Amino acid sequence: MARVALDLLGGDGAPGVVADAVAALDLDALDIDLVLVGPTNLAIELLAARGIDISERPRLTILSAASGVPMDGDPLAYVRAHPESSVMVAAAAVSAGQVDAWVSVGHSGASVAAAVLSCGRVDGMSRPALAVVLPSTQSPVVLVDVGASPEATANVLAQFAMAGWCYATALGIADPAVGLLNIGSETGKGDSLRLAAHILMQDRLPALGVRYAGSVEGHDVASGARAQVIVTDGFTGNVLLKGIEGAVRWAAQQMALAYGDPRPARAVVAGTATGDFAAGMLLGVNGITVIGHGAGRPNEIAACIRLAARAAKTDLIGLTQRTFSTLLERIK
Repeated sequence: MARVALDLLGGDGAPGVVADAVAALDLDALDIDLVLVGPTNLAIELLAARGIDISERPRLTILSAASGVPMDGDPLAYVRAHPESSVMVAAAAVSAGQVDAWVSVGHSGASVAAAVLSCGRVDGMSRPALAVVLPSTQSPVVLVDVGASPEATANVLAQFAMAGWCYATALGIADPAVGLLNIGSETGKGDSLRLAAHILMQDRLPALGVRYAGSVEGHDVASGARAQVIVTDGFTGNVLLKGIEGAVRWAAQQMALAYGDPRPARAVVAGTATGDFAAGMLLGVNGITVIGHGAGRPNEIAACIRLAARAAKTDLIGLTQRTFSTLLERIK
């Protein structure tokens, strides 16, 4: 069983689209206790409009929160000044042990800030990283970081590598290899950051039993052959991810035009918006935090909830903490 808090007020279509996601879930079949975080009366009204009487749903409860987070302004300053906001209440519930994980499809910067402030960072992680799982021809690929930390040092990239390896392992990817995203796979390629990070990863990862594939290129993200965890700074990762999203949309449009039938293209796009591919997992904080796309539809939000529950059941946080404890002992 996993207990998951869901931000009712986050997302472009909130709160209605979030309530739609809740209505679509079979909590008993998933073995999830879901806590909806937002104004109590609003939550009750939204659920009732969808035929849900919360008094008859023991696995569905409400945790009161006063407000969401506006998209403009400084997210860190806002959540610090508003502990009653939905993201802070949800993250605090994880920190207090009331729930095992939390999900938001709202302001990603506010979600990162709330998680760090409430849950704290894993010992050995200087900065958080946002990881996404991408489909590929051979194996799912964990891409980390895609935006939580736009700037990174070589040491931070080495930390991201270990955190990404823990996530891939928790997802059931067998013996994942780690690769460093670069402009070429040959020795000596890359800028000073990539060269320094390569040296650190080459030294640290094998000592911890982690396969290191060296430098990989952008096309390796789509193949999954050389590495199943691909590491980069948040700026580069975010640019790459959005480029992939645009390419998928373009390919889907061309497929629909070529075959005169949009259904196959829709199936391909839908396949990247469910399951493990639905959202970002915030790595390096002491609490499972899933951040979904702001424009997420009900099925995508439901997939975020399932992903959060899966990470809780596979003890992602415990695995990460143990791995970094071993790492810190080795580099003393």
